Amino acid sequence: MARTLTLDEWALEEFSAPVPSRATLMRYAKNGMIYPLPVKAGRCWRVEASARFIGMAEKPEISKDIDPRLMRILEDGTST
Repeated sequence: MARTLTLDEWALEEFSAPVPSRATLMRYAKNGMIYPLPVKAGRCWRVEASARFIGMAEKPEISKDIDPRLMRILEDGTST
């Protein structure tokens, strides 16, 4: 594995100000929004120095039997 950085060190290089909070960075790591995927070493998330933030890789699945009001919000947010 290439040289690794902590999430905080990586975020300083990846993002311009303001840098996301530690909680947000950990959510990115847990949800696979960083590639290559971070590795948890003990209590600390480690990220390859060349890793990039990719965001959501695919759309979440939405069940067709949910409340129509919730479906409307999830699809486009319009009220009518």
